Amino acid sequence: MALSFDEEISLASEQERSRWMHRRLLIYCLFSIAAAGVELAVHVIALALGEGPFLQNLASRSGYDLLPGMVAIAVFAAGYARARNRQLDRLAVIRYSFLMIFAVGVMAFLIRPIFASFPLRTLVSGTAAAHMPGQPSIFGRVLMIHLTGALFMPWTVREAFRILLALCGLGVLSNVLFADGSIGHRVFAVMTMPVAGVPGIAFCWFRYSRFRNKFKIKHLLGRYGQLQQELEQARRIHELLFPNEITEGPFQLRYRYEPMQQIGGDYVYVHRDKAERLSIVVLDVTGHGITAALTVNRIHGELDRLFGEDDDRQPGNVLKAVNRYFCVSLARHGIFATAVAVRIDQQEDRLEWANAGHPPPFVLDTQGRCVPLDSNAVMLGVLDDPAYECSTQTRQFSDEDRLVLYTDGVIEAHDERYEMLDLEGLQQVLRDKTLRPAGEPLSEELLREVQRFRKGPAEDDILIVELSRTSTPVVSQPSG
Repeated sequence: MALSFDEEISLASEQERSRWMHRRLLIYCLFSIAAAGVELAVHVIALALGEGPFLQNLASRSGYDLLPGMVAIAVFAAGYARARNRQLDRLAVIRYSFLMIFAVGVMAFLIRPIFASFPLRTLVSGTAAAHMPGQPSIFGRVLMIHLTGALFMPWTVREAFRILLALCGLGVLSNVLFADGSIGHRVFAVMTMPVAGVPGIAFCWFRYSRFRNKFKIKHLLGRYGQLQQELEQARRIHELLFPNEITEGPFQLRYRYEPMQQIGGDYVYVHRDKAERLSIVVLDVTGHGITAALTVNRIHGELDRLFGEDDDRQPGNVLKAVNRYFCVSLARHGIFATAVAVRIDQQEDRLEWANAGHPPPFVLDTQGRCVPLDSNAVMLGVLDDPAYECSTQTRQFSDEDRLVLYTDGVIEAHDERYEMLDLEGLQQVLRDKTLRPAGEPLSEELLREVQRFRKGPAEDDILIVELSRTSTPVVSQPSG
């Protein structure tokens, strides 16, 4: 099952944090080895330069000064080697970081006090134990160990709290076994131990919140770039569904398409039958973007099937069949469409058409008239058979006539006063262009007029299809 976007970000951020923690774990081990080594070297130099024979000094102080450092070096060297040579998953990295911090706590709360209590007097007979300097308080040790771990390890607040509880447990054990003072003093020390973790927990909260925000932005930018590339590829594939323009022969077909996003739900389908009649279907699917484009892909396949099964389909029958497809497959998902289908018969000078709730196409004839082909059926997907009716209408379509089909993005374009172009405005633009000779790209000029009228970015897909009929028929290449 696919992850939600938030789950995807959470998983990716945890994987990145795991790699980050692994690197920090290795650095922490090296830092601890170096710190223990420096401490050990300082103690050896101090013993060598101190008063009395070196062996006597070593015997009286080695348990407190030297052995804990040697144990620390051995523990962290082993932890470094093990963590470096293994492929650790996220939970293993967290577990290892806990173990290393816990090891520091064991050495601070248990091993060092034990060694401090039993110096190696047996190395030199009769040597008395030297006075051992006081250790930091339990509160101070918890604070130092937890804060140091928090500075190195990118824990969450919950993880930082868990290691704090472990350190407090060691502190309580050390308090019972080694602490001096009254019962009240020792109880007070135990009660205040959790407060020592406040700085580390606060730092972990700040760093983790910042990491999540930065990672989310980085991830979003990466996904946005990936999505843009995928949309560009999808746009190229989607545009392969559109027919080639026809620039030679008795019919000339041109169109301009401006999706609101990179891909959209406006579409034109062209089919030429055996009798050289040209059928055109223009659809406008509800919605925008990827969802509408995917619907167009399905409708394209259905139209191919319909014309493949019956080459002589009238426009009304085409829309009734597509409406049935919508009712069976798409309407239950809230997907509908408006559509207009036309068929041009050059030999009969006839235009057949059917309109299912689509903005009316306009026929520009040689008399300068702009005749609308009004809707004669409801939009696709609203009514199923037998209630759905869509009849085929007929009118004359002579030489030099032109047909302009479009989607509602044209008439719904608005200016700075939010006044739409609407049908009257479009008709006026078309009347101004009727004196232009057939074959010139009226679709291009009409798109420029819409863009000039519109203020701001497009709020809907725009498709403009122009079909012209020339007076000199020439054999043309079919497209579709």
